[in-house]
Amino acid sequence: MKSFLIALLAIYVVFSLTFCSLQRKFLYFPQPARQSYGADSISFLVNGMKLKGWVLNADLPKALIYYGGNAENIEDNIPFFEQVLPQYSIYLIPYRGYGDNTGEPTEQALYSDAKEIFQQISKQHESVSLMGRSLGSGVATYVAANRKVDKLILVTPFDSIENVAKDHYWMFPVSMLIKDKYLSSERVKDITADTYIFIAEDDRVIPRTRSEKLVERFGEQLEAVFVIKGAGHNTISAYPAYVEGLKQALD
Repeated sequence: MKSFLIALLAIYVVFSLTFCSLQRKFLYFPQPARQSYGADSISFLVNGMKLKGWVLNADLPKALIYYGGNAENIEDNIPFFEQVLPQYSIYLIPYRGYGDNTGEPTEQALYSDAKEIFQQISKQHESVSLMGRSLGSGVATYVAANRKVDKLILVTPFDSIENVAKDHYWMFPVSMLIKDKYLSSERVKDITADTYIFIAEDDRVIPRTRSEKLVERFGEQLEAVFVIKGAGHNTISAYPAYVEGLKQALD
């Protein structure tokens, strides 16, 4: 019996160490760029590397920076934004390691890149709003907590990646092992932008509890919460209620 328990413990330790060493492989799923739907290409020199993406409706007074989800091709949103938000200049810049961009994604690298890109974009527009979806919500809350932002849109967000990981990998000591925590809930106190949160009713990726815990941390800066009935994590943008809510938030 003792030898069995020792063997079981050894297996657990091996799996824990494997999780620790490969955790960014579980967290980040970069997608190569594909067709850009004729949008204008744009690039930014950021932290010694060039990050390339797309811009719609360039040179309008209001701008929106979109931070995509984990395995998302953000260029797929170009037709959507062209139709729904023609009054905004829309910036879609894949993270380092995503699309055609070089580098390796990490929490601190994505924060640093996003903050620098925001600085460059803000010089060209009267106001800048942010929109973050899933993983991108963690980047958006970071920028909003550290820069003056007009409006903040969070789609299928979480209170922290650490807590999401705890839900999925409950058998491991996640808090001790995880490197990239994306602690959005801890930054809420520093966010002043009018904030709108969109939750997918049937989200199977980000547990609804994680979104609701984030909502609880907001105070008067929270303008509205939209729960999109029937929507899943990856289908929320196909629902008319989502489109109408987004238009309301960014009107």
